[in-house]
Amino acid sequence: MKKIKTVLTAIVMLLSISSFATDPENVSPVVKAAFQNDFAKASVVNWDKTDDFYFASFLLNGESVNAAYTESGELIGTSRNMSASLMPLSISVAIADKYNGYQVGDAVTELTYASVTRYYVTVSNDKQTVRLKCLTNGDIEVERKTKK
Repeated sequence: MKKIKTVLTAIVMLLSISSFATDPENVSPVVKAAFQNDFAKASVVNWDKTDDFYFASFLLNGESVNAAYTESGELIGTSRNMSASLMPLSISVAIADKYNGYQVGDAVTELTYASVTRYYVTVSNDKQTVRLKCLTNGDIEVERKTKK
């Protein structure tokens, strides 16, 4: 469980990493080959390495995407920011049902780890802001609440 939290935290933190990029020449050939296989059409690739993971930030079809790899070249997760309007309908319906009267934030983070995709979205009303973790089946978990 601790490893999962560490990996998820690292991937989410990757969204804010723009400096400290690793020289592409310092990325292991195994990781480079795996990345090329997974994201052949990627451009503007920047690498970062922390502990046992390599992180790639890149453009794919005009969108900013992040990917995390183990040193052995295993893709462990991806993330990207997207508009709330692009969330799966099941999530939009579940949020509208459970958080009636809340305003849905514009930005959503899509995170895929262990073949499960999660969507992190913020909803708010005049009293509080709530950070939600949503699954594609419509399940919603409150990640954090903040009073205004």
